[in-house]
Amino acid sequence: MERSSILAFVNTVVCAYYEFGTIADIRPMLTDDVIAFGINSQSYTQGTEAVLAFLEERRQHLPAISINKVSCGEIEKDQGVTVRVLVNFSTGMRRHNMHRVLVMLRDVGGNDYRICGINIQKGFASFYYNLRYDRLTNLYNKKEFCRRVADTIAAHPEIEFEIMRFNIARFKVINDLFGEETGDKLLKYVAQFLTSIQLEPCVYGRLYADNFLLCYPTAGNVREHLIHSLQMLAVSFALDYRIDFYFGVYTVKERDLAVTTMLDRAAMGLFKAAHNGLVICGEYEDDMRENMVSEQVIVNNMSGSLEREEFIVYLQPKYDLLTERVVGAEALVRWIHPQLGFVSPAKFVPIFEQNGFIYQLDKYVWEKTCKLLREDIDAGRPVLPVSINVSRVDFYSPNIVQVLEELIKKYRIDPRLLELELTESAYVENPQQIIEITKSLQEKGFVILMDDFGSGYSSLNMLKDLPVDVLKIDLKFLTDSEGVEEGRADDILSSVVKMAKRLKLTVIAEGVETQKQVDFLRTIGCQYAQGYFFSEPVPQEDYRQLVQHDYEDDACRSCYAANEAAVLTLSNQLHRLMEELRAVAPEKIAAIEERLRQDVAEPQ
Repeated sequence: MERSSILAFVNTVVCAYYEFGTIADIRPMLTDDVIAFGINSQSYTQGTEAVLAFLEERRQHLPAISINKVSCGEIEKDQGVTVRVLVNFSTGMRRHNMHRVLVMLRDVGGNDYRICGINIQKGFASFYYNLRYDRLTNLYNKKEFCRRVADTIAAHPEIEFEIMRFNIARFKVINDLFGEETGDKLLKYVAQFLTSIQLEPCVYGRLYADNFLLCYPTAGNVREHLIHSLQMLAVSFALDYRIDFYFGVYTVKERDLAVTTMLDRAAMGLFKAAHNGLVICGEYEDDMRENMVSEQVIVNNMSGSLEREEFIVYLQPKYDLLTERVVGAEALVRWIHPQLGFVSPAKFVPIFEQNGFIYQLDKYVWEKTCKLLREDIDAGRPVLPVSINVSRVDFYSPNIVQVLEELIKKYRIDPRLLELELTESAYVENPQQIIEITKSLQEKGFVILMDDFGSGYSSLNMLKDLPVDVLKIDLKFLTDSEGVEEGRADDILSSVVKMAKRLKLTVIAEGVETQKQVDFLRTIGCQYAQGYFFSEPVPQEDYRQLVQHDYEDDACRSCYAANEAAVLTLSNQLHRLMEELRAVAPEKIAAIEERLRQDVAEPQ
C-alpha cells in the first residue's frame, strides 16, 4: 500500500470492522510481527493469526452498531505512520459511544506500508460523553438538560411549557430487597420509555438516583398522558413488588427564571405528592418552600436521633370493657429532640415510610418492647401482651420473620406477648407475600392483629385469605356513635362484631373517646377498647403503674415467677354468660340490648 492511500484505506477498514465485523481486508496488510493492544491496554497479543483472533473476539462483544461519524488523522513517525481514528457509533442501549483506534504502519520497502500495530481505546471518548449524558440511562444529565430546556423555551416563545420531576416510590427499598442490579434495570426501563416519546419540543433527563426530568408543552393534556403511561409502565415491569411514581410539576410562568430554579419548584410539587399520600402529582405553589424546609429538617435529624435514642417508646393501654382492666398495650413511638422538641408522629412517620427509614425505626421499637417485657418478667411484675406495628415497608424485608424470631429468642419471651399489628394497606399492596409471611409468623406463635380494619376497600376479601387473630376496628366506624339512632355506623359496627365472632376473631375498638361509645360497644358485645377515654399513650413507667394497680390483688399474679414468660388470662365470664343466655333466649337478650341502645341514645 502506497503512502498516499493510507488514510483512505484505514478509514474504510475501520468502518467495515465496526459496522459489519469485517476483517478480511485487514489480513493481507498485517506484518508477521504485528501487535495489538486491547481497551485500556489490558490485553496484548502478537502475530498475524493472534491479532485477527483478537479483533474478531473484541467485535463479538459489541452489539449491533450504527456508525454516526468517523474521523481520521495522520501522525508522521520515524518508523512509519500512525493513523488516529475516532469512531462515534450508536447501539441499542446508548446513542453515543466513542472509541479511539490507533493504526500503526511501517514502510517495509519500496514505499509499501503494512500494519504493524493496532490499539483500541475508549477511555478518551468517555469524557466528552459524560459531559452531557448520564452513563447509566443515556439521558441528558442535569447540566445538559438545563441547557437544552433554556434553549427550547427561548426558541418557542409562543408555547407554554411545564417542568416535570418524578421519582420511584420507595426506590431505596427496591434496591435493598432486590439488589442494585434490579434497581438499575428499572431505571433503564424508565429511560427507554422517555426516549421513545414522540413529542416535540420535549427534553428529558436524569437528575440522580431515581429522579427523572421532563420539559414539554402544556397543551393537549400531555401531563395526564405521561402520568398514565408511566403508571402502565410500572405495572409492566416484571417485579414482585408494587411500583409507584410520584410527580411534581411547575408550569413555566416566569420564562426568564434559571432552569435550576424551575427544577427546585418542580421538586416542591414532588415533595407534596410524595408525602401527601392522596395525590400522585403535586403542583408548585408559592407557600411550599417553608413546608419543604421543615420536612428536610426531619430527614437531616432522623439517623442521629436514632443513634442517640431520642425516639421513645410509649404504651397505650387496651382495656376489657367488662372489667375495665388493662389487658395489654400498643407500643407507639414518640420523638423528643433536644432542639426540635416533641415531633409529632403525624409529621415524621409519612416521611420515614417514603424514604424507607421506617424499617430501621420499627426494628428499634421492636427491640425496646422486647426489652421492656423481659424486664417485667425478671422483676416479677404482671406481664401483659404488647402489640408492635409492622409497616408495609417492613413486610418487604426478606428476613422479617427471622428478625422477629431472633428477638423472641434473644429476650426469652413467649411470642404471644409480642403481638404484631399490620395495616390493611400493607395487604392491598402485596397480598400474596403478606399472606405467606403472616402464616409463617402465626406458626411460630405470634398473634396477628389487623389494624385500621375497614379503612380500605378490600376488608372482606382480606378476611377470606389473610390469617389474623384480632380485628382493630377503625375509628371511622364510630364517628356516628354520638347519634346512634340517626347514623348507620352503629349497625355496621354491630355487624362487624357479629361477623368476627362467627369467624372466632377478637375485636378491639380503637379511638374510643366518649362514655356513650363505651356503652354502645358493650351492647353489641365488643369486649375490648383502646382510646383516649381510657388512657392516652403513656411512658413505660406510667403504664407499669396502671398494670400494677389493676392486678395487685389478683391471684393470677402468682403465675409470673421471675424469668418465666406467660400471658394473663382475660376476665370474660360475664361476656360468656351473655352469650350462653343468647343461645337459650335470643329474643329476650335482643330486647335488653335494644333498651340499652335507647338509653345510650337519650341526651344526658
